[in-house]
Amino acid sequence: MRDDARLLRTQLISSAAWTGAGAAILCAVLGIVAVAVVWLPVSGEGGKAHSAIAAGLLTYLASLHGGITVDGTHATWLPLGLTLIVAAIAWRVGGQLASAVADERDVRVLARTGAVQAAAFATVSLVLVPFARLGSSGASYVGVGFAAVILFALTGGVAYVRGTALCEAWFGQVPATVWVSVRAAVSGLLVLAAGAALLVGGSLLFHAGTVTTLSRQVGGGWGSVPILLLGILAAPNAVIGGASYLAGPGVHVGAAHATALSTAHGTLPAFPLLGAMPSGDGASPLVWTLAVVVWLGAGFAAAAVIVRRCTDALPDRLLVAVLAAAAAGLLALLAGWVTGGGIGGGNLASIGVPAGWFALLVAGELLAASALGLVLATVGSGVVAGLRSVGGQVVEALPFRLRAASTDEAGQDDADRLVG
Repeated sequence: MRDDARLLRTQLISSAAWTGAGAAILCAVLGIVAVAVVWLPVSGEGGKAHSAIAAGLLTYLASLHGGITVDGTHATWLPLGLTLIVAAIAWRVGGQLASAVADERDVRVLARTGAVQAAAFATVSLVLVPFARLGSSGASYVGVGFAAVILFALTGGVAYVRGTALCEAWFGQVPATVWVSVRAAVSGLLVLAAGAALLVGGSLLFHAGTVTTLSRQVGGGWGSVPILLLGILAAPNAVIGGASYLAGPGVHVGAAHATALSTAHGTLPAFPLLGAMPSGDGASPLVWTLAVVVWLGAGFAAAAVIVRRCTDALPDRLLVAVLAAAAAGLLALLAGWVTGGGIGGGNLASIGVPAGWFALLVAGELLAASALGLVLATVGSGVVAGLRSVGGQVVEALPFRLRAASTDEAGQDDADRLVG
């Protein structure tokens, strides 16, 4: 029996190693295919397959967000869409491994199995570093190794833990209010993200002329496909920038810094998506209205989660709202850090949102809006309960015969409806 258990656990470790390594290999292959499709057709006779492979591998390593060097220029900013693709694949393999160990209850075995999967993912990523050299472009071992472990732990690792007995063993003693606050924070942030996406889409339409001009400047035909693909992959960056714009800190691209209160433009790269950067002396009344509606919606969404899952006592609900605001602030800080970065040391040395201010204002504004929603919900439920109580007292105060007749009439009406 012990030999069978040992063999089963060995197979689990092997499965963890293969799935972790396979996730990294799949991501690398996707990077190579994408580069080959958009680059080889326009590279002419000078285009070489091994260069496309190196560029594809470098694209994958860049998606880990550990920083790369492009033509001698260090870059830490990247389209967040690349990272989200890798994160989705890592989440998938983490969930698959959790299903394979669903019957295992030994915490040490489970932890070791998950660690092997993450280590395999990071190891394959490190092995690819020397093959991703392309002239003066490449990635560092330290950046890739650190970023690969962190990224996989936050995606595949989370999916693995939540699907195994580790979730109960590690987080079973966490108070229920903490989980409610996290759900409330996520609900509020989803509303904010939806509003930010609406803002970015509207700005693209409003500045359609500028976007079209920039698109023509970068060329046409198949040569414009990489720019289009880059714009699509950078859409999550734009959404987080829009959320920061609605929150207050705004977004900056080098010297260009746009907020709802004022806009100061510097020199922007000829990138079509940047044509949506706000211009003028601050936000229009329509944008201010959108900001108010979005924040009220985010606060009320968080309050709705709290009301459904907490007691009726307003102080208890407000405490959960404070925890939800803190959780939202931490998530906003992470989003701001992942979105930000820079390219070289010149005008584009800093791109993204002020992560600290973004997190602080998101937490404060969500707390204010959710507290308002909780107060209104509590007052509303109190008014409803009061009206019911008064109605009951009025009925009790009626003469006995009148109440009996009223009850008989109501019963007769119900009987007639059933017959009909």
